[in-house]
Amino acid sequence: MEKNTDIELFEKLRKVAHRMRWMRHDHKRPEEDGPRHPDMHRMPPEGMMPEAHHGPRRLPRERILTILNEREEGIRQRELAEKLMINPSSISEAIDKLEADRYIERNVDPSDRRATLITLTEKGKARAYEVEDERAEAFSRFFANLNEEEKKTLSELLQKLLGNETDPE
Repeated sequence: MEKNTDIELFEKLRKVAHRMRWMRHDHKRPEEDGPRHPDMHRMPPEGMMPEAHHGPRRLPRERILTILNEREEGIRQRELAEKLMINPSSISEAIDKLEADRYIERNVDPSDRRATLITLTEKGKARAYEVEDERAEAFSRFFANLNEEEKKTLSELLQKLLGNETDPE
């Protein structure tokens, strides 16, 4: 399913919000020198989201399903975590629950038998399509006050804010 403009804009806004959270907390990147307060966490590697100060970040199951729906051949857990901008170890519990609910399955990667690919089951695909439709409707309402030209301008402005980062996939 091809992403529409509203979904692309929302993904860019999410990235801007992520960046703004780091700016608000005045975190330093690991390569920066200088004293740090003992409670200050380092910035994660580019594209990775840290666990919140209050414990692990809750992962929306629906977001995982939509990402998996974009990859018919499956995806490795590490790559899925990167797309979610979290630490790979933080996703294990969510993956286990989705597997127990029969939304996903784990299969041996044919290109590397030591690796595992996560794929959607038919039940998972059906739910992923429902979620994508729900998201598209919600995003359409969210951006309803903007015409197509304004959406395009907003997208370009958000991309400027993100700098050299690539568009969301």
